[in-house]
Amino acid sequence: MKILDRKGRLFGKINIVDLFVVFVAILLIGAVIYKKTSKAVNTEGAGQADEYCYVTLYCNQMVPEVSKTISIGDHLVANGKYTNAEIVAVNEEPAAYVGYDSTGKAVLSQHPLWKDVTVVVREKISPNSVILKVGEQEVRVGYQFIFKTQRVESGAKVRRVEFESELSADTVNKLKNGKVPEDYLLPSSTPGKAEQPAEQVTETPVEQ
Repeated sequence: MKILDRKGRLFGKINIVDLFVVFVAILLIGAVIYKKTSKAVNTEGAGQADEYCYVTLYCNQMVPEVSKTISIGDHLVANGKYTNAEIVAVNEEPAAYVGYDSTGKAVLSQHPLWKDVTVVVREKISPNSVILKVGEQEVRVGYQFIFKTQRVESGAKVRRVEFESELSADTVNKLKNGKVPEDYLLPSSTPGKAEQPAEQVTETPVEQ
């Protein structure tokens, strides 16, 4: 039996032109459904008011002269102008780094000069934006961020991105008072958690 007969029918039953029309119609229906679904996802909650977005930035191994020029109330700078992103809290700790003891074993230690700085900035933006931007830069957890004010510029990493409605009242109060909550800090940067400097680490001989 021929697949296509003289009249252009598949297996003598289905007209190939009709089949093509049905196929095109199915594609068009699918495209319309996809467009409506995609539009619904991207416009959901579009009328929701802007709210403060708090972004926690981690700047590691800063020299003291840099860290001491970061001030609460400073605005981030981008493209040669001030942005609406404002520094609300700053925390400074001795920088954590890996040193080596007398046996050559790697030891987590504190640098005697450098500082690890955690900075929280905030700006009112739409919670429903597909791309969240604070200080005119995209913010995602783990994303690199250029921390730049009028007097300071440093590379940083985004550790937290949260809207005020997601935070507890206690956390919001701490941030508004310029304090970085303890759970925002890396464990190695929390007071009392770091080991003594590597150059002072020694091992006590075990008596035989």
